[in-house]
Amino acid sequence: MIKSRLIKLLNTLSANDMKHFERFIQSPYHNRSRQCLIVFEVIRVYYDNQNLEHLNKERLLQTLLQDIKKIHTLDVVISKLTRLLEEFITLETLHKHKYVKKHLLIEGLMTHQQLDYANSILKTSEKDRLHISKKGLQFYFEEYLLTSDKYQHSLFSRDKNAQTLLLENIDALDKFYIIERLRLSYEVANRETMEPISYDEEMLQQIMELVRIGNMQNNPLIDLFYTTLLSLKEQDNENHFQRLLYLIDKYQDQISRETLDDIYKTLANFCVTKIVKGETQYMQTLFIIQKTQAEQGNLFFKKYISPQLIKNIVALGSQLGEFEWTNHFIESHTKFVQPEIRESIYHFNKGTLAFYQSNYKDAMYHLNEMDKMDLSFELGRKTILLRSYYELGEEIAFDALCKSFKEFIHSQKGMAGRLKKAYVNFAIVLRQIERIRSKGKSNTDKLDRLRSKINAYEYLSNKPWLTEKVRELADKTH
Repeated sequence: MIKSRLIKLLNTLSANDMKHFERFIQSPYHNRSRQCLIVFEVIRVYYDNQNLEHLNKERLLQTLLQDIKKIHTLDVVISKLTRLLEEFITLETLHKHKYVKKHLLIEGLMTHQQLDYANSILKTSEKDRLHISKKGLQFYFEEYLLTSDKYQHSLFSRDKNAQTLLLENIDALDKFYIIERLRLSYEVANRETMEPISYDEEMLQQIMELVRIGNMQNNPLIDLFYTTLLSLKEQDNENHFQRLLYLIDKYQDQISRETLDDIYKTLANFCVTKIVKGETQYMQTLFIIQKTQAEQGNLFFKKYISPQLIKNIVALGSQLGEFEWTNHFIESHTKFVQPEIRESIYHFNKGTLAFYQSNYKDAMYHLNEMDKMDLSFELGRKTILLRSYYELGEEIAFDALCKSFKEFIHSQKGMAGRLKKAYVNFAIVLRQIERIRSKGKSNTDKLDRLRSKINAYEYLSNKPWLTEKVRELADKTH
């Protein structure tokens, strides 16, 4: 197997991208190396067969030696191909940023003294931007480039309006700077909820003061980013968070999808942090956010939806009793999971939903229909099965799974220590609850000690459910 940047990059290309890259390197303007074409032809066969990991240097050297008398080393050819692929990716990315391309063209035209030509492109660009309804960071960056180009053109052409255009350019720069500064600041504030970050709070106060003094909150993006930052910095003030939800609803037709996704992720992280701290009222807010994203079609990464994201949404909807919506979500969104794991993801989520609907046998059926998956799904599957066996009073199956579950966790060498503790402690506590229940009589002292033990654990999976099971046993003693 060849371990190189070239192979890593090629593995990220779609079939359509590969066709375009092939045309790119066949163009003598971009590539004059016959060796690169020959090596690419061999690589292309492996790519088409989805077998790039088995490509080796011996195979490529054999091909080169058969067809070329004088050759550079294979490493040099691979290096050339890598540079060509980097250039191709750069150009493909540039095509997605229309005004950035025009900006470079205008710069070149003015260098060649083609001022009228450059001016016509500037005017067309201004008209085109009037039709952009959804604006994001890229829009304001390009607005700065456009006003800069207009000002530079006025200097070349000795336009009397140069001073006015200069002020427009400064205003565009201020908006772009403040928007980007606020965005980066709320990213810092969001990360601070997970780990301490050394950050100049005085500079943060300065940018927030600049927003207030400059009365820039009438700009939708600045208003959203400013309120997002306040929500994260002043988490005890619920008004900021509620206002942010209101602003998202107000401005969703005026901001780009990328910006909306970015804010949704920040909101979701905020809610998760609150939930972890025990503020379970944020579960409903998080569900509303995820439900809105789903209904707006904002869950996709390229052409698929992350199975982990679907898993999280189904678990949250099920816990909140949103059964009808959650079932519809499973049926309508599982088809967007990668084909090779689609069926297992479907059964996992149907099993989760069935469990929270107290349909424990249905839950067991679906979870046993799954293929073996990654650690996150295996932990979820075994946990729900164990809880289902407990609820159904299946003592033999419960005992067997409880033992094998702990062995499974201990065997996971790459698993984080705190995660291991959380799931091992879960199995231990549930076993103790089952032992108390199986004796027929609930011992108040034992239940009190167990309740204290649950509260004392730093790492414990499914803590609310375990607490509920202890309470159910305690109720039977009265």
